[in-house]
Amino acid sequence: MSRAPACVVLDHTALLLLGRGHPFLSGLVAAPAHSQPHRHVYVPALCLAGAVAERPEIGEHVLSLPAIEVVEVGFAHALTIGRLIADELPWQHAHATATCVPDVEWPAGRPLITAEPKRYEGYAMHVIAVG
Repeated sequence: MSRAPACVVLDHTALLLLGRGHPFLSGLVAAPAHSQPHRHVYVPALCLAGAVAERPEIGEHVLSLPAIEVVEVGFAHALTIGRLIADELPWQHAHATATCVPDVEWPAGRPLITAEPKRYEGYAMHVIAVG
């Protein structure tokens, strides 16, 4: 992939790849804010928690990257995440899905970058696979 969308969401698998120096992901979050002021890189809080559970140092790494915005679990997301977990979607993937599906703020949804694209099949969202 040569060009990233202006807005993306990274799930826990993408964060783990970022922590290992994945070239595309590193370029995505390292681009200076002044040269790409409309770029938004979102990380759902539960995806960050999932990545930290597998690789504790990733939290400090993500914290040091000013391009990343962490998406908190608000009321609406909590309800959606709960329903997705009840449908047997793992909690890390559930918060990513809740963040990416179309809603009032993002009518077209937000694209998701993941190393596990099959986990998101069947949901109304755009998935970008990395590996």
